Amino acid sequence: MAYATTADVQSLVRSKSGAGVTIGPTTEPSATEVEGWLDQVSAEIDGILRSQGYEAAPATGANDLLLLKRYVAEKAAAMTWHAYYGAVAGDVVPARVKRWEEDYREFVARLRRGEQHLVDQSPEGEADPVFGSVDHPSRDDYFTFR
Repeated sequence: MAYATTADVQSLVRSKSGAGVTIGPTTEPSATEVEGWLDQVSAEIDGILRSQGYEAAPATGANDLLLLKRYVAEKAAAMTWHAYYGAVAGDVVPARVKRWEEDYREFVARLRRGEQHLVDQSPEGEADPVFGSVDHPSRDDYFTFR
């Protein structure tokens, strides 16, 4: 299950002055290729989540899906840009594409190190945070009277 769609990628790769990269059945890259990249990137994230102890991978929580959508879409958008413009622009990579690649690289590194967690679930074996007050001991708990 991919966490993002071709439409998510399309929204990232459009240009300020027009369509930018158009993704469709007969474009280069094609919608089928972009869908494949989305699946591959999502599978990589699922593998990391499983290795970190998450029971539900692919993730299903609404907030988890929003979080993962961003990174999957950015990585697939970078792959799309390279496939479309790489031959034309050569080694010249726009700052936004570099940022998408760096965002994704940092995200998966945080996941692997256990510094990044999903929002709607915790890794298996990790206690969920408990919010509330701490019970203060009474005076009798401090002193023993004889």
